[in-house]
Amino acid sequence: MAISDRIQAEARRTIDGIQRFYEKYSDEVDDAEEREHRIARVEASMEGCNGLSQEDKIQKTAENVFELTCAQERSYDAIRMELRKMKEQTSKDFRDLQTEIRTGIDGVMKKIEDSGMDSSSSSAGKKVNTKFLTKIISDHPLIAFNAFIFVIILVFVSGHFELLYKMWGGK
Repeated sequence: MAISDRIQAEARRTIDGIQRFYEKYSDEVDDAEEREHRIARVEASMEGCNGLSQEDKIQKTAENVFELTCAQERSYDAIRMELRKMKEQTSKDFRDLQTEIRTGIDGVMKKIEDSGMDSSSSSAGKKVNTKFLTKIISDHPLIAFNAFIFVIILVFVSGHFELLYKMWGGK
């Protein structure tokens, strides 16, 4: 029995799609070899659909399952490598952001201390609270940022724009 037109058309569409993908997104040397393996797997699977004897079909099916298993394992390793790279980059970006925020907060605190506003206008209890608040913000910048956004949203929802404006030095 010959390979049906439907199976041939599906194989052709799949192979064309594979080739278009690699033409558009290929950026590594290994891609050419992987592309050939993928096309060969499609063609081998198609061959298993022709008029082979039962034994030949069983052998072809076993070979196809083996090829798919190997491809799956290579893909799994490639995905894990990409995830590891993303994790390392994200960790580095987060550390850089954390350092930048701490540096910014330290700069703001130094300006406040240099202006004399901290020591002349507050009592010792307020200084402790300010240092505690600064420590929390510097240790947990994401939580502090989310809390700040939440307070801003509450101010806008409640309609107390004047209080926020006065708090920032407006008259």
